[in-house]
Amino acid sequence: MEWGHIFQAVFSLIFVIGLLLLTLWAFKYCELKGLNSRLMKSFKANQRIEIVELRRIDAKNSAVLIRRDNIETLVLLGAAQNLILEQNISAPKGLETND
Repeated sequence: MEWGHIFQAVFSLIFVIGLLLLTLWAFKYCELKGLNSRLMKSFKANQRIEIVELRRIDAKNSAVLIRRDNIETLVLLGAAQNLILEQNISAPKGLETND
């Protein structure tokens, strides 16, 4: 085998490992700063609905607290059906959104 082929293989390996590390860094950056970045804040500013809290009850059921225009609704999501447990809950005073 010629030295040129060996160097080409080694540099290709280094290039691929570098691309993998760059991708790993990008995923870590998005995980840490994804919701706090300027782009996500501009999208979030226009939203009227948000999930305040989600709690898993068991493998198939979960309770979700949803806020829309400072009114919260508690919904039970399940495999067979979805139930609205409580409607028109006022948002806590310190957590109200300014829409």
